[in-house]
Amino acid sequence: MRLVRTVVLTVCLAGLVLAFAAAPAGAQSAPTLVDVRAGRHAGFDRVVFEFRGGVPATRHVRYVDQLIQDGSGEPVSVAGDADLEVVFEGANAHDDRGRPTVSPRRFSPGFTALKEVAQVGDFEAVVTYGLGVDRERPFTVSTLSGPSRLVIDIQTTGSAGTGTSDNGGALPFTGSNSRGLLVTSLALLATGATVLALARRTRTP
Repeated sequence: MRLVRTVVLTVCLAGLVLAFAAAPAGAQSAPTLVDVRAGRHAGFDRVVFEFRGGVPATRHVRYVDQLIQDGSGEPVSVAGDADLEVVFEGANAHDDRGRPTVSPRRFSPGFTALKEVAQVGDFEAVVTYGLGVDRERPFTVSTLSGPSRLVIDIQTTGSAGTGTSDNGGALPFTGSNSRGLLVTSLALLATGATVLALARRTRTP
């Protein structure tokens, strides 16, 4: 009977460890936005959002009629005739003491397409930015690793278009699952070793 209780307890503990390993990264600690920068390239203007803790899995990039300040609901104006909204869910742009982790939170590159970049929200684990574009232009969204970045390229050459959108989840995973795999492997090894040791102890001579 004692053997059965020990085995059940061991399996339960291993299950808890496995559940922790399988939990989404956002449930453990939300990614933190640490830098926002812009650059001009041949054929496109680029905006880069750099994160500590991986690029948030849920994000939305789309043209909107009006940018809205998170929390207050007040309209936000940026330079240009088109507003490109960038939303990261399950992310922060401040540290544990509430201090901003990005500076400046508003700047004006004055590029061909990209006119202004402004943070319009950092509220309840949702970070929102507004990109002021001269007009609605096609854009592409991609992710990079080392460090974790989300990149938006706004087309400056070619025909005008209505743009595209990124709703998250469609982009390739660029993070690493090594921590979860390590914890899972250790839990399985611990379970196997415990069961083997108990079986040897209770073996009949």
